[in-house]
Amino acid sequence: MELNYFKDKMFELLNDADNMAIRDIEVNDRKNQFRVELADGSVFALECSQLKSSPKMNVGIGRMRICWMMGGDKR
Repeated sequence: MELNYFKDKMFELLNDADNMAIRDIEVNDRKNQFRVELADGSVFALECSQLKSSPKMNVGIGRMRICWMMGGDKR
């Protein structure tokens, strides 16, 4: 799996997650980052990178770093 495909699927999962009360998703494709704001004002930053790709099946393992901020700090 390629990193861009993984990021596309991650966006789809977040966008379709009705039970998370997501207010906004901002994508910085160059930095491989998502900024997710929830209805309660919580803000999360997600960073994706590919750590390993299987030569046999071309399957990658994505790494995600999650940062949580209280309040609506807009960067």
